[in-house]
Amino acid sequence: WTDLRGDITGGLIASALAIPVALGYGELSGLGPVAGLYGALAIGVFGALAGNTRGLISGPNSNATIIMALVVAEYTNNIAEALTVAMLAGLIQILFVAIRFGRYISYLPISLQNGFFTGMGILLIVTQIAPALGSPKVGGGVTGAVMALPFTILSVNLEAVGITAICLASVVLWRGKLQRVLPGQFVLLVAGMLCGIFWLKDAPTVGQISVGIPSPQWPAYSAEFLFRAIQPAFMIAMLSSMGLLVTSIQNDSVTGNRHHPNRLLVGHGVGNVAAGLLGGIPGGASAASFPNVYAGGTSFVSNLTVALMVLLTLATGLNALIELVPKAVLASILIAVGATLIDFRLLRRLHRTPATFWIVVLLTAFVLVTVDALTALIVGFVIATLGSYRDTESTEVSRLVSVPVLDREIVGSDLDLADPFGARTGLVRIPDRVSIASAREIARIIGRDVGEHTVVIFDFSRTDYIDHTAAVMLGRLVNAASANERKDFVIVGMSTDVSDKMKALGSLERVDPSHLVPDLDAAKSVIKPMLESALVNERLTDAS
Repeated sequence: WTDLRGDITGGLIASALAIPVALGYGELSGLGPVAGLYGALAIGVFGALAGNTRGLISGPNSNATIIMALVVAEYTNNIAEALTVAMLAGLIQILFVAIRFGRYISYLPISLQNGFFTGMGILLIVTQIAPALGSPKVGGGVTGAVMALPFTILSVNLEAVGITAICLASVVLWRGKLQRVLPGQFVLLVAGMLCGIFWLKDAPTVGQISVGIPSPQWPAYSAEFLFRAIQPAFMIAMLSSMGLLVTSIQNDSVTGNRHHPNRLLVGHGVGNVAAGLLGGIPGGASAASFPNVYAGGTSFVSNLTVALMVLLTLATGLNALIELVPKAVLASILIAVGATLIDFRLLRRLHRTPATFWIVVLLTAFVLVTVDALTALIVGFVIATLGSYRDTESTEVSRLVSVPVLDREIVGSDLDLADPFGARTGLVRIPDRVSIASAREIARIIGRDVGEHTVVIFDFSRTDYIDHTAAVMLGRLVNAASANERKDFVIVGMSTDVSDKMKALGSLERVDPSHLVPDLDAAKSVIKPMLESALVNERLTDAS
């Protein structure tokens, strides 16, 4: 009973945020506020039935909505085509399960995630400047909003500005323990509506809408259109999945639960297909997830509670109330959501972070704002990966040991040595891990040492892992050393895993099996006759 009470309480509090945010996202998408409610209903039901992330609320979110707004404005000619893109995005999400996409989300660097959400927050805030000032909506993302700024200022509605100021002030002042009682965005909605109804009545409102139980919207079929729709549908699926899984990881850290990513992707993929069929916008993890968790929501019941409240909103004829909502209120809600996406604490400390970190954060945010979200993900991931490789290279190369070994250590007193400090043997101790990051530099160092010594010991006794690139590059050195029937090297202590990988790649094909030994003592036994032969040959050469 305690858990059920927490789920219902959390669901009701989450509904107070999810419903106005869904209206705002519907308006932002270009399909109208009701499309946000239809999306919240469909995604909420299927997300609840499939999900196991404690406290997760499913519904429209910024990632999918911003791409959907682009779809409506540039990729499609009518509503049916736009909704088909949403359905196609859901199908792609389901296909992600085949490649186990869910398990790979944890590989996204935190710098990339911070830059991405910062860019999304900036995008939301800037694109809502026009409706927040009572001016007509402008397209073209941040670039379009900035270019239209002079027109926006000239056509400003002062009463809309007043509502925006009151709404944002209510969010700023409604903080601390008050947030646990009601989300600030709900207080914003109430304050803004009251101002619009009783005081600042000339601000633009949502206007006449048709609210009711949604009816099926059949997809648009056309080979040409489907080919054109693949790119935006993939972007929606990718961004929706990323936001969903990142939010689930964060929820798990609060609740101590462990989600099943592929189940989440299937459930929300089906939910996005259903959203498109019902005339709603696609989505994933809702901004209401954390208010729900903090209010005690721990199971799918809270998600179903939100969906039920959305259904009641649609079925009880609240369209008259929704029609009175000032557009400045919806814009203020999205501005507030955008501000929560930006990690201001991190940005203030960004100058203290390594260059590889802050470059990824700023570059990802910049590309997202100026180009598009998918390009930002690709650019950010590539730069973050290269930076990570550079750091890994420094660590792995620093563990490489390459030292000369005195001839006396190998041949002992069996042979009279003309030079007691001669060192014709080189010992190269390979690091415990060798990856693609350090393979090139380690191979360069080893290659130089191979050329400086008569005999070389390759010591793999501490090497636990070697990736395919490193295996191939080290294999080339070993095979080069064994070319022309030369027997001047020994490989020591290679583990079964490392040996199997190098053999599979042909990196040991020229190595005499007798030169694969378990330890250094065995290596000295193999090397001793080689070194003695080399010393005798040197004496004969000197004598002649």
